[in-house]
Amino acid sequence: MFRVGRSSVVLPALAMAVTACLGGSLAAAPAAQADVANSCGGAVPDYMGLLALDTPFTGTVTLPGGGTREIKISPQYLASTLLKTEITASPTDSRYAIGNMVIRTNSLGRGLITFPTYAGLRGRTTSQLCPVGTRVTKMLGKVSVAGVKGELDFATSRI
Repeated sequence: MFRVGRSSVVLPALAMAVTACLGGSLAAAPAAQADVANSCGGAVPDYMGLLALDTPFTGTVTLPGGGTREIKISPQYLASTLLKTEITASPTDSRYAIGNMVIRTNSLGRGLITFPTYAGLRGRTTSQLCPVGTRVTKMLGKVSVAGVKGELDFATSRI
């Protein structure tokens, strides 16, 4: 409505012109985006535990040439994103990093994480398994290892 003098005048012609410029209909407000439902690994408790601290992920890192090193990814506190990632080079040489993981969740509710490593670069998951519910029991991915160039494959699991 516009005021002209002391009276109010509705300008339907202006409304029709705006409508024509918008392609023949008034633009609707964007629809509210629906929340993504967690289906596997899309929330902190899927890694850390819900009522008690969960068991660590254990497995191996595959080295160039076919050798392996042990890897252990341990939750540190309930309701926290703090992980300890330990990679063993030998029975007397084990190195670890403690830091926060980052969860990235796709539109299907499947999460992937990045986490700190001693080598200074981040480890990352490429695939996760949740046989029952959303709790992650197996992770596959890439990780950096001190003294070895590039990203190496790892596989971990827990019961």
